Amino acid sequence: MNGGEDSSLPPFSVKKTIRTRKEDSAFVYFILEAHEGIVAYSTLPFTKGDAHRDLDLRIPPDFCEETTRVLRSLGDLVYELD
Repeated sequence: MNGGEDSSLPPFSVKKTIRTRKEDSAFVYFILEAHEGIVAYSTLPFTKGDAHRDLDLRIPPDFCEETTRVLRSLGDLVYELD
């Protein structure tokens, strides 16, 4: 690894951070995994008792539109942070 970057991620990917309520997080993970290959994600560190989970998304440029559609389909289950 170089500079703290994960070498398993595509070298040119779009980064987004989303937030979901803790109680919705398992469903959001399931939906992202069901769309295999369009996005890589990891849960950012959290403190026990937090009411939300933040996810770091890495999206290959060819799948930005599709990922946006998936996130929009989740409605108010997810909030884009950046």
